[in-house]
Amino acid sequence: MRRMALGVAVILTAGLLAACGSSTDAGSTGASPTATPTPTPTPTPVSVVWAGQVCGDMDRVKSSVGSLGQNLSYDVTSDRSALEQIQRQLTVQVLGVGDAADRLLTTLGGVPVDFTAAADMVATLTKSGQDTKAAASAASGHLQAAASAGDVLTAVAEVGQAIIAAKAAYEAGQAFVGAIGTATSTASGELGEAFDASPACQSS
Repeated sequence: MRRMALGVAVILTAGLLAACGSSTDAGSTGASPTATPTPTPTPTPVSVVWAGQVCGDMDRVKSSVGSLGQNLSYDVTSDRSALEQIQRQLTVQVLGVGDAADRLLTTLGGVPVDFTAAADMVATLTKSGQDTKAAASAASGHLQAAASAGDVLTAVAEVGQAIIAAKAAYEAGQAFVGAIGTATSTASGELGEAFDASPACQSS
């Protein structure tokens, strides 16, 4: 009887030890490693984002103004007259100047409300940009009139006026580009820091 009781006690003890051991193992294998927190990136200040947009639009203005009146040519073998060919080429160039000026004006008008350091620059460039856009619009109007003219003499006269207006647009655009360059290169303080911090402004 004592042997039977002792045997039962050994079996119960072994069972308890096994149960305890499996419980410990499960706890050790079930533990998950602590995840390393991902650092939150610092957001780009709105002033720097805006400065980058100004520089990008400024490059488009430079490019469009630089090409205005350049490389005008015509093909004598074409069915279209030389006048019509030049009128079409000049129309594309004038529209490019007007569109580039308009895009930059839109960006200038979207300056962050709390970025007061840019107020003077925005006012100066907006006036210069509006002059460029107005001159380009005048040239475009004459070119449209030439395209819809009912006779050659009227078309020639309108293209002549368009060329004069395009010259004015070129001069206004050059002044606009110069004003932009001066404003961005001489900017100081918070405004200068915004342009310096924008990658888009480093190649401008």
